[in-house]
Amino acid sequence: MVTFDDLAGGFVNGGVGVDYDGVVVDNGVAFAERFKGQTLSYNGNFDVLSGNPTGPLTLVAGAPNQNLNIFTEISSNVLAPDGPVGYPNDDGIGEGAVSFLFSTDQSQFGFQLVGGNGGDATVSFYANDGSLLQSITLTNLSSAAYGFETDGGLKDVRGVSITNVDPYGIALDNLKYDVPSDIGAGPPTGANGGVPEPASWALMLLGFGGLGATLRSARRRGALMA
Repeated sequence: MVTFDDLAGGFVNGGVGVDYDGVVVDNGVAFAERFKGQTLSYNGNFDVLSGNPTGPLTLVAGAPNQNLNIFTEISSNVLAPDGPVGYPNDDGIGEGAVSFLFSTDQSQFGFQLVGGNGGDATVSFYANDGSLLQSITLTNLSSAAYGFETDGGLKDVRGVSITNVDPYGIALDNLKYDVPSDIGAGPPTGANGGVPEPASWALMLLGFGGLGATLRSARRRGALMA
């Protein structure tokens, strides 16, 4: 499982944590803004990704201060995608795109979404050759766990991209997946299932593994702390 707790984050820089301008690797999984071949544009303060990646999947970091950052949410680090307004502006943290790449094909995975406030997010799943397998829109976002499984358990998902139009942006934590991934130094640990068994890429709105379904967020944004 990827928790980001082994990476620099915390409450530094006024609570917005640490900016990462390159590809982030944690527990065998790599993270950045988008994949090579995708086109980046903007919808107000939010990133928009269009077009399919080129294969094999290759991550591309965003512009400086517009890629990713890690900060502490209550007692755990979370990963937030930075939008066009940019880090360390509150209106730029969580409004960006995030893509993650595995070294192996997956059939199950899930994540804890942190900071959802009724907006929407689009989750797009790609094969290693860049072909789009499916795109799912999550509506009425909340701080909850989301799990996915391919039809018949077919292992063909190598990468995922997520964009959002949530009022205060989103962050991710506790990424789980079913096939060990070994990008970066050292073997992955704890990278096993625990995802429920939906059918045909069904979206699971309940918790999976030990994640709990409705962990409420107390994000650093004043509007959410009121």
